[in-house]
Amino acid sequence: NVFAFRASWLDRSTFVYVSDGRIRKRVVNAPAPQSIAFAATLQVTRAEGSYQRRVRSFTSTAPRPVLGLVRPNISPNGQQIAFAAVGDIYLLPVGGDGVPVNLTNDAALDTDPAWSPDGSQLVYSSDKDSEHLQLWIRDMLTGTSRKVTSLTTQPQGATWSPDGTRIVFFDVDGMWRVAQISVLDVRTGTVTKIHESLAQPGTPTWSPDGTRVALAEVAPQTRRFREGTNQVLTIAADPSKGGSSDTWFAPIPMLSIDSRGGCGPVWSPDGTKMAAIYEGVLAVWPVAASGEPLGPPRRITTESAHAPSWAGDSRHILYQSLDTLRTVDIETGAIQTVPLNLSYRPALPTGRTVVHAGTLVDMTSAVTRSNMDVVIDGNVITAVSPHAETNHSGTRVVDASGLTVMPGLIEFHSHLQKDFGEADGRAWLAFGITTVRSPGNTPYEAVEDREANEAGVRAGPRVYGTGYLMEWQRVYYKMGIAISSVAQFEMELQRAKVLQHDLIKSYVRLPDLQQRRMVEFAHSIGVPVATHEIYPAALVGVDNTEHTSATSRRGYSPKMATLQRSYEDVIQLFGQSARVLCPMISGGGTRRLFELEPTLKFDPRFELYPEWIQRQVAQQPVSINAGGGGDPTGGSGKMVLDIMRAGGLIVAGTDTPNAINLHGELMSYTMAGMSTFDALKTATVNPARALGLDAGTIAPGKLADLVVVDGNPLENVANAHRVKRVIANGRVFELDQLLQKHPTPIAQ
Repeated sequence: NVFAFRASWLDRSTFVYVSDGRIRKRVVNAPAPQSIAFAATLQVTRAEGSYQRRVRSFTSTAPRPVLGLVRPNISPNGQQIAFAAVGDIYLLPVGGDGVPVNLTNDAALDTDPAWSPDGSQLVYSSDKDSEHLQLWIRDMLTGTSRKVTSLTTQPQGATWSPDGTRIVFFDVDGMWRVAQISVLDVRTGTVTKIHESLAQPGTPTWSPDGTRVALAEVAPQTRRFREGTNQVLTIAADPSKGGSSDTWFAPIPMLSIDSRGGCGPVWSPDGTKMAAIYEGVLAVWPVAASGEPLGPPRRITTESAHAPSWAGDSRHILYQSLDTLRTVDIETGAIQTVPLNLSYRPALPTGRTVVHAGTLVDMTSAVTRSNMDVVIDGNVITAVSPHAETNHSGTRVVDASGLTVMPGLIEFHSHLQKDFGEADGRAWLAFGITTVRSPGNTPYEAVEDREANEAGVRAGPRVYGTGYLMEWQRVYYKMGIAISSVAQFEMELQRAKVLQHDLIKSYVRLPDLQQRRMVEFAHSIGVPVATHEIYPAALVGVDNTEHTSATSRRGYSPKMATLQRSYEDVIQLFGQSARVLCPMISGGGTRRLFELEPTLKFDPRFELYPEWIQRQVAQQPVSINAGGGGDPTGGSGKMVLDIMRAGGLIVAGTDTPNAINLHGELMSYTMAGMSTFDALKTATVNPARALGLDAGTIAPGKLADLVVVDGNPLENVANAHRVKRVIANGRVFELDQLLQKHPTPIAQ
């Protein structure tokens, strides 16, 4: 097991290298190496219990301000702002009392509004009469909407052409918003693909003559690493008419546009300027008709900025600053705050529900109990006792007398996106997952997910999330941000505080000093920090480590060596710091599920997913990993068990959007040698503890997250995916309800 470091020559015949966890010295042609003794003591910090955790209330119905405003867009006349929030499209008059009008007010996911050039129409993405997102156009005079696409992909980020005849959008056809670029002819409804799939492209914007489209895309700096900087890519809007191929522009060489999710570029209506977010603030620069920069970007604001959009005069720009909407006059620098008064109330069920469990797996121990009643008042479990044949007048009774009741599962690592629409939440519930932790998203969409769930607008799991993956200078994912200065870093930390993110994610290239500052800040506001790293993360008090291996700016995995082996130093860093590890080794276990159940690939729950996931499922079982993570019967599985036994806290997550992979993760743990009880703890007890969530077990005082399954998962962990009904935050859903559009829970 030779480590990925250069060998060093001591003389012409003797060299030193590292393998099998030891420093080796070898003479050329010698039959065996010698080991050079080495020992070191590393200091660690136990994050758990070292600071006061912020606890979210899931029992209060007090109104809460809406923070998750998605793609606020100013009208051409500068008098109105359209935005998405809490599942709907809103219209806010500029200069009024700040009370917006809900334009869609439906159970669908409505998002990404954009104005036509004359202000008479809005285009937006919605799944109101389809399983996944499509484009809709609303006539602002009549208030009527019509669907204008019927694609197998998911169109988003739509933008009108200057003459109002076409709409360009990114068309999601892969994980984490891998997307092609397409153009809709508004009159005929014809959709033309103008660019093959890109690595999570930004929202497109039009040239003044309508011949080219510009967007932010990652430009890799080397062939060795995928990371690069976000630069301006321009493409021909109609390839059939010729024109130049892809052309790249770097308005500030070597400096990245902050992100491809809400940071521009945005072409001004007159075509003479572009705006984007650099180092956290709004910047504007002159451009030619081709998009070529004619001068350096000029910073217009000194405060945090996001989601710029131009008014029709090409002089005023609307932008988000933390939890505020502002307009700026780029000629005078005058900034105006746009009042906004929008709140929501958490939607909690009322009344009493009694669940009659034939078998109860309460996860307080590995012992099951038979013929038990679980009493739920509102969304809280108030009693667990032997079944009693009593008069339940006025009480909802859930008969699970021939089934097993267990706690709802928690997926600890999946990046929620809008791509799947409202069906995504139903898919999680249909596989028994009642809470999802999303450690990386665009900042305002992350909050919209949380608020829509709390408000009861969309059926789905409880959401714990954060905003951008915080990167340093270079970036890869659209949900990442390329931070380039300490000042920008502090702006991002402040945004995480104001938007009330549940955690902060230190990604691959964030320097160790900034990671330490992140821990200080996050712990001061009561939230944990997650990272791929192990040391010095364990020294500075980072709470969570993601993946058994995964990417690292160091160029190698500091947790697992080349043959999937981890050594005692890594194991004890987890054990002695009692760190949280989310391994993400679901591939082998998911494959095993499909091997043992050949009919699983035909499960109707997979129809809730877009076509590209359904194609993956149809190919199962396959020799490649369905969810990644290496061989659970080999080094990956051994590492997980060793860390668990050393005192680390193992939590189940998959880094994938397909809920079956969480069940594959649990199967992988049992394949590695973990007991079914310990495996189930990784998706119930352990993540609830890591989140500070009153769930994970079935006991009085716990939140009412329960799953009714066919079979005992303590006998076979695969039984956990055989869901018949789910109770999410006290609301009861039958499986056949979740397979239907916009379900209404049984227990209100």
